[in-house]
Order: sequence, then structure tokens, then C-alpha cells
Amino acid sequence: MPRPGSDCPGLARAREARSLAGLLLEMPASWGERPLLRTRQPDGRWTSMARSQVRQSVLRIAAWLQGHGIRPGDRVGILSHNKAEWLMADFAILAIGSVTVPAYFTDPPEAVAHVFRDAGVSLILVEPGEQQQKLAGLDMPTLPLTGEGETLAAIAADAAWDGRLEAVEVSRDDLATLIYTSGTTGLPKGVMLTHGNILSDVAACIEAVSVWPDDVLLSFLPVSHAFERTVGHFLPMAAGGEIAYAESVNTLMRDIPEVRPTVMISVPRLYEKIYAGVQEKLHQGPAFKRFLFTQAQRLGAEQRRLRQQGRALRGGRAVAWGVLDRLVNAQLRRKLGGRLRLFVSGGAALNPKIARFLLSAGITVLPGYGLTEAAPVLSVNPLRRIKPDTVGPALPGVELRLSADGELLARGPMVMQGYWNRPQETAEAIDAEGWLHTGDKAVIDTDGYVRIVDRAKEIMVLSNGENVPPAVVEQHLAMDPCVLQAMIVADGRDYVAALIMPDVAMLQQYWQREQGRSLPRDWRRDAGVRDWMLGRMAAHTHDLASYMQVQRFMFVDEEWTQESGLLTPTLKLKRRLIVDLHKNDIRRLYAE
Repeated sequence: MPRPGSDCPGLARAREARSLAGLLLEMPASWGERPLLRTRQPDGRWTSMARSQVRQSVLRIAAWLQGHGIRPGDRVGILSHNKAEWLMADFAILAIGSVTVPAYFTDPPEAVAHVFRDAGVSLILVEPGEQQQKLAGLDMPTLPLTGEGETLAAIAADAAWDGRLEAVEVSRDDLATLIYTSGTTGLPKGVMLTHGNILSDVAACIEAVSVWPDDVLLSFLPVSHAFERTVGHFLPMAAGGEIAYAESVNTLMRDIPEVRPTVMISVPRLYEKIYAGVQEKLHQGPAFKRFLFTQAQRLGAEQRRLRQQGRALRGGRAVAWGVLDRLVNAQLRRKLGGRLRLFVSGGAALNPKIARFLLSAGITVLPGYGLTEAAPVLSVNPLRRIKPDTVGPALPGVELRLSADGELLARGPMVMQGYWNRPQETAEAIDAEGWLHTGDKAVIDTDGYVRIVDRAKEIMVLSNGENVPPAVVEQHLAMDPCVLQAMIVADGRDYVAALIMPDVAMLQQYWQREQGRSLPRDWRRDAGVRDWMLGRMAAHTHDLASYMQVQRFMFVDEEWTQESGLLTPTLKLKRRLIVDLHKNDIRRLYAE
């Protein structure tokens, strides 16, 4: 049985802390030598920093900041990949009552400049190289995190700064950070979050899903995003856990078995890749392996349902499950390090089919929901009862309800103070009764579990008046191993069309297997390939309404990425930009 979150030492610490910096600076004496930050070195070794060492480094950096004129309320920017220096910079800024303003390392120079100019930062702490080059032409003081000469890393190691920090009274009501909404449209706005906003969310998360001092979290989502910052950065600091930094998203499947994390937070893309990898192996393997997988999934789902009722498989079914679990599921769990207690999914909707696949394989995944404006987590599935097609019930201390038109509204101590220098937008987002208007259409069941339908602004209306939630259709399309990415078009049109980024290798394999011949040379325009692909789409969307079925599609040539500005940091599609990029293709889809 899982240990109750109410017993976690991190819960009391988050509730009682006077500031976010206090989570580190006022840690229990017995935690001093516990490892806090783990980093992979170029030679493949992982090295750790103890909490006492991180604390000392933060105090030195904070003293340096004070000595260079940074005062309470001043904004200080950070532009870097996830690393130990990012965390130390953040806690040093917070310790002196200043305000951390992170920018996304995936953003182009103009977007980075907008964030730092809009916030009016006094100093930018920046990763040298490509990130520092983005600041060219920006007339603001900078300090490199690492490298030669005066750097944040050098300051952290300089004992000359010991004892020089002047005490600053920081309260839960003070502004802690401006997090600029990644946004799928328009210029990002600075979300104002206080120390109390984030501490309240950390406490609510720990109460809902326990995290312990012996937990290890693997950090790979950008810490500049609210989800990683709260749950992968501040929460383990409160709970006493260790943070290991993945070298990059591309090395994740190498880093996971090396780190052997117990807790991971991720957006759905990771789970989709795990599912696609399993499907690819099944496709390439013999039929009996596919049969064993199907049986393992069936018994795993039954075992999960029984466990949530306090029961278990019995007799021959229990024996069969034990054998199948060792033969089919154990290898996947080993690839995930072998001691993973749970995944938490957020940032975008997780396809329930993928959630059920993981759960049936004995891998706990907890779908949740939130937004930057709520620091950010508002709901999560509890371990005791997981409903994969929902994002769980409200966190402790959070109120959720639906407006008359089905929009999800939220209220609680984690809701933002407003948008930086945007009083009109703030008034539109938070009403007079303190309800945050999330912009998401949702349904709440009789148990209080929330199911997100789609972004209210993104729901498409066909010319016949039918509403099409694009994310739902795209999730179904992405279940096909041949589809790497999918985006539908439907608003104001007679039918649904799609732009498809194929996984070419998988497309070739499945076509060869099903058609008994090689993929045509001009396969992107081949009528036979088109009809075959439409048939696959119909099979994957058979449970959707007929008006939501894709009638026409077009293959696109290049993947949509964060680097190209077409995905947000949580890998959501920037629809307006993608539509503009492919406007001629879309025109042809509806002209044929």
C-alpha cells in the first residue's frame, strides 16, 4: 500500500515555509549531507552535490547579487538548459527577495528579448554559447553561468563571499517569479506567482501524491516551464528528494536506466514514444509475442481494477498473470530503471489508451491537469483510484466547477496574482469572486474527476455547426505507429482534413507487410498509399462521431519542433503558425 501523503515531511515543510528559498536554506540539519543534484559528466560518470554544498553555493551567489545592486523586487532573468547552476541561480534570486524571470532555451532571440524587456530585468544569468548569442543587441547586464572568468559557477565556489549576505525578510505574499505563458497564439504574458502561490501548490501536490526523501526525480522538461519548476524543482526540495538532470531529451532513454528514478513527470510525448516503441517491436516480432502481449494487457487491466477494489487475481489467473508479467512487462520496467514508482503526466492531454497500456504493464501513470496561472497543478489522479480518461479530482484546497457553457473554473491559494502589467487581461482571466477562467471545456463526473474536452478557443466548428475538439481527433491519429505528428483542420469547413508528419521507417514497414511490396517511389502523392492511409485513420478513429473522421489528408515534409517555433515547451501545437506555414497545402486539400 502507498504511504499516505499526509505523512510526508515535505508536506509540513511546504505549509510552514516562509519563502521558497527557505525550503533549502532552512532544511533539517540531518539532510545536509543528503545528495540533492546529480549531473552526468562528459565521460559518462554521474556526480552529486549534497544539500549543504548547494546551500553554501546559493548563499554566495545571493551575496554577489546583493553586492552588485540587485534588490528585493528587482527582476533577474535566467536563460539556460536544465542544470545545477539554474537551480542555484533561482534560489539565490529568491533568497534576496528578487523575482526570477526564466526564458525558454528553445525560443528564438526575438521571443527571449520580449520576455526580458517586458519584465524589465536588471540582470540576465545565461548559459554561454548559443543561449548567450540570443542576447546580442539586448542592452542588459549579463553573467555567464559557466565558463572562464567571472561566472556564476566561479562565484558559487568562492569562499570570499561567505558571511557577506545581508538578511532580507521575504514573505509568502511577495512576488517570486514571472513565468511567461508559452502560449499557442500571440505574445506571451508574464504570470505573477508569489512564494505562497507556489508553496501552496507544492503542499497540495504532496498531499495528493506522496514524494519522500528517498525519491529520485529525473528532470528533463524545461525548468523554465511552470510544471517542471513546481513539481520537479521546488517539490523535491521540500520533500528531501534528489534531482538528476537528463543530458537532453534525446538522451532520455539512455539516462533513465542510468539514474533509475523513482518518480518522473512528463508531457504525453514520452509515453507516446514508449508505446510506439513497444508497438514497433510487436510488429517486427512473431505472432505468438503479440498474443502474449494481448493476454498480459488483458490480465494486467483486470489486476489493476481488482487492486483498486482491495482485491487481486486468484488461482490460475494469478499464476498466468505472474508468468506473463515476467515475460512481457518486466523488460519494459527494467528499461525505465526498474524502480520507478510513478509517472505524473501533465502539460497536455494523455491518450487514455496509452495510460491504460502503461497501467496494465504495471507502470503507474497519473494523468493530471494545470496551467501556468495556477502555479500550475490543479488536479491529478490519486494512486488509490486512477481513471485514465480523466485528469483526476481537484487537489486538496482547490475548488473546481463548470461555468454555464462548460468552461472549467478554478479557485484556490495557488491562483496567480495576475498578468504582469496587464490589468485588463487579468480582469478577464480572474472574475470578481476569484475564479480563474481556464479556457478549457471540461466535464466533471459524480466522483469529482475532471475530463478535459479541449481548449475552448481551439474547438473547431464545421460549416454544418458540429463541434470538433481537435486534440481528441489528433490523439487518435497519433496512435498509428506510422504517424509521428498530426494536426487537423476543420474550422468553417465542410469536413475534417489533416496534415500528417509520417514516421517514414514505420510507414515502409507496415506497407511492406500489409501490401507485400515496397513503398512506391512517389508515395507522398500515390493514390494507393493515400487510400491505405485513410483506411488506417478510419480504424483509429472508429469510436469518434462520423463528422470527426478525417476525409482528406496531406503528408508534410518536416517535423514541427520547438526549435522551428511550431511547438510550445510542453510540445503543444502552435496551430496558427502551422496553418500559416501550410496554407497552400490546406487550400489544395479543400480544392480537390
